[in-house]
Amino acid sequence: MTELMADMLTERLLINGMIRSCDKEMYHYSIQVLIEKIVGFSVIFMISIKWGALLETVLFVFCFSCIRGHTGGFHAKSFSGCFIGTIGIYIAYIKCFYPILLRNMDINMLLLLIAGVLIFIIGAVNHPNMDWSKDEYNVSKKIAREVVIVEVCSITALYLLGMKESYVLFMSFGLILSAFLLALGKITKQEVKCE
Repeated sequence: MTELMADMLTERLLINGMIRSCDKEMYHYSIQVLIEKIVGFSVIFMISIKWGALLETVLFVFCFSCIRGHTGGFHAKSFSGCFIGTIGIYIAYIKCFYPILLRNMDINMLLLLIAGVLIFIIGAVNHPNMDWSKDEYNVSKKIAREVVIVEVCSITALYLLGMKESYVLFMSFGLILSAFLLALGKITKQEVKCE
């Protein structure tokens, strides 16, 4: 369905002279990825509204998005796999892990620190969908390391300053999930060498 929508939008851009035919495939891919992100995040936000965790989810998405684009890591083979995995992980977090971590903030802070160290050490995984050049890969690793330092320090400081624990947990979840996907990308060898 997302591919069909991307086809229609790309054709409109081409017909209206807004893109060149040689760029059609690139625009099609970009539009499809954008539609898939909108669909995925919309469902997550609808679930968060139903369960009364909208602000927490906004903080999660912000922290996750700031780091994920630079770390790369594991990606599902299809949109449906990504969609089901994303929604499943989000629901599992809210229903299973969040209540446990809410009672054990020290464990959350330890997981946050481990995630930060993992991201700092690995930096980035050059997934085939990203296919970074050597320079792009090095820049992404550098930015990922800078962002992880800022996020870990900010979340820790906000926690120590007494920020509401639910906010701290969801922000931490963004970083912990990014570290998990980064490590999973390495473990499953979803990585290409830079040229």
